[in-house]
Amino acid sequence: MSDAPRTKEPESPEERAGEDESRRARIEAGIRAVREGHGANCSSIGSDIDTIFASAVLGSAVFAAVVASLGREKVRVVGATPPPVAASPTAPASDGEPRS
Repeated sequence: MSDAPRTKEPESPEERAGEDESRRARIEAGIRAVREGHGANCSSIGSDIDTIFASAVLGSAVFAAVVASLGREKVRVVGATPPPVAASPTAPASDGEPRS
């Protein structure tokens, strides 16, 4: 147990209100600024982590774009009819007659 003297619990609502005001004044004395919005009232480590994350995302996007632009792929046409084969002079014509 601690040797510190124990404080008396407030018994009436007026005493509680006075203690709440005293506590509020102590807290307000330690606040320098209140910010609103993204990252409000966070330490600077939060901003550093946000910056590192954003640069990692951008770096990954640039890397993916470079890899995609350098990649080579053979072009194939899908679903097209093959070009006609040149007929040999001895092959029969489509009507079954030899060509002359």
